[in-house]
Amino acid sequence: MILGLVALLVLVALPLYLLRRPKAVGPVGVDAGAKVESGEGGPGVDTSASSPTPDASAPKKVVLGEPRTIRCVPKGGGRVMAERCEHIVVLEDALARSIRDNAACAPPSTSPFTVSFVLTADFERKKLHLWAGRSGTLKKRNAGDLVRCVEHAIAPPDFAVLAHQYAKYDINVMASYPPSGPAGVPLGGS
Repeated sequence: MILGLVALLVLVALPLYLLRRPKAVGPVGVDAGAKVESGEGGPGVDTSASSPTPDASAPKKVVLGEPRTIRCVPKGGGRVMAERCEHIVVLEDALARSIRDNAACAPPSTSPFTVSFVLTADFERKKLHLWAGRSGTLKKRNAGDLVRCVEHAIAPPDFAVLAHQYAKYDINVMASYPPSGPAGVPLGGS
């Protein structure tokens, strides 16, 4: 009898654990995109992103972390554990695409940097708001123009038909930017 209960527990608990365990995400290093050569890259690396100007400068390649729902709020207020928040894939994809498409908006830098993009989707007010989180290495005051550029490129979804369980979501994507400079020369160099 007890052996049967233990076997049943293992048969139920093991698949649940495997489905709910945290996914291993490699660390988003400060130089995560600096060593990717043209035509190379792994999953999630967009090797086609380039500067929109036809000059001889090297294209900027942005490396994105996995989109994560870091907060969701029910209609009456309160807070739900992030693990219980469902993924709004349409918004995650729109944010990632907008970050990749607007790599040219990143400020010039002689060293690589990261920006933590947080998209707040408010289903009650039918609004999206993008802001820079604290975990990026580029400070908020320096990331303002980049954040505005990425936010303006996100097409607002049809909130009425977008399936959701909660009233408000915060979706986070960490982006790593390589150093930039004219024709591969670091800024400040001659």
